[in-house]
Amino acid sequence: MTPRCFLIWLLAGTATLSPAQDNDSLESHKKPVKLLYFKKKMSARNALLKIRYHFNKRPKKVADSFYLKKGWKLTFHDDFDSLDTRKWRVGQAWGEMHPDNLHQYYAASEVITKNGYLYLGGTYKPKQITYKDSLITVPYAIGLVNTDISFTQKYGYFEIRSRNPAGPASWPSFWLTGATKWPPEIDIFEMYGGKKGKSIHNQYASIHWGKNYTRSMGYLTQKINLPNNSDTVFHTYGCEWTPSYIRFYTDGRLVSHIRVNKRLRKWLDEEMVIVINNCFERKYLKYLPEGFTGNQFVIDWIRVYQRDEG
Repeated sequence: MTPRCFLIWLLAGTATLSPAQDNDSLESHKKPVKLLYFKKKMSARNALLKIRYHFNKRPKKVADSFYLKKGWKLTFHDDFDSLDTRKWRVGQAWGEMHPDNLHQYYAASEVITKNGYLYLGGTYKPKQITYKDSLITVPYAIGLVNTDISFTQKYGYFEIRSRNPAGPASWPSFWLTGATKWPPEIDIFEMYGGKKGKSIHNQYASIHWGKNYTRSMGYLTQKINLPNNSDTVFHTYGCEWTPSYIRFYTDGRLVSHIRVNKRLRKWLDEEMVIVINNCFERKYLKYLPEGFTGNQFVIDWIRVYQRDEG
């Protein structure tokens, strides 16, 4: 392999398990993941997109939204001048916590708006919660909002301007999921602080498809290396989702392209809701500094568009 080919292969990334997933629970689903990777993801296109972004990470000079242009209409937006509970459910419909993440619970106190920003906190705030007929202590409260009470959309452009929380174990995300079932899921970004907080500057853009707990389940993840300031500076992240492709944009620049073939389309052809959340990655909690009290995921605005067929 020539040095040039090796560079393209290296920057193309690998379709590995997303850090948000548990290796054992997806062991039986590796075959469709690998198959799709070699057919669709080992592409020069994505390698070149990453190379181009790597050498020009400065945001495009746009006055406002990247997709505020002819051919698109605005279908949903929030500038977070206040918390509009007609648009957003605070927390998830299923309850205070997810059974895969017993170290954290959803708390209304971690969702606030101030000075035109939405703050989703992650705070050390132990609480006793009943789980499977037992009373357990859940140490961390997190902020999460979603649009399942007000808004769903199939296809379009979804974008957010946000600033990551800082430090180890951090895990902010902006994603879409099926309005009536999971999967499907499109993760416009998930970012992980890891041991030292430095890897928070790596964007993981993913899609999940299939039927839960069957061999049809699979997912693809693309990693994009961002400027090393995503926890101090606001950046804009977007996703264009169509029946034939999904494109991810960072600061107005195309960073990843996934072709949606017939096989994938049948799983992704669903109305989806928007979810924004702060979170902690359990295995890295031990690296939080002594006396840690909390962090904040800050959102400036969110906007959703649809092609104007007229």
